Amino acid sequence: MAESTLLIVRENSQQISELRESIGQQGAEFRESIGQQNVALQESIAEVVSMISGLAQQQAETDQRFNNLLEDARTDRKRIDQTLEDMRRDRAINENEHRAFRETFQTLLAEVVRNRGPLAE
Repeated sequence: MAESTLLIVRENSQQISELRESIGQQGAEFRESIGQQNVALQESIAEVVSMISGLAQQQAETDQRFNNLLEDARTDRKRIDQTLEDMRRDRAINENEHRAFRETFQTLLAEVVRNRGPLAE
């Protein structure tokens, strides 16, 4: 019985050694896999950060272009408003000058008629 117990103990010891070796190999494989995944994850994170930086730069450039266009539009609007105001002022001046011309012309015609009146008689 002692021999069979010794044989069982040796077999169990052998199995335990094999299990330890298997667990060690699996642990090493697991650590290697985790390491590879970690490297891949870090590369992926770096790519995402790079993309975000690129998008932020593009957004800043787009914002700058938009602000430039907006400023140009405001400048154009001011120029158009000023031109419109100038045109309104010129129209008012022209209307006043035209009114004055008509009044002067009517006065002149009235004087011509008055002066011709006695000559015609």
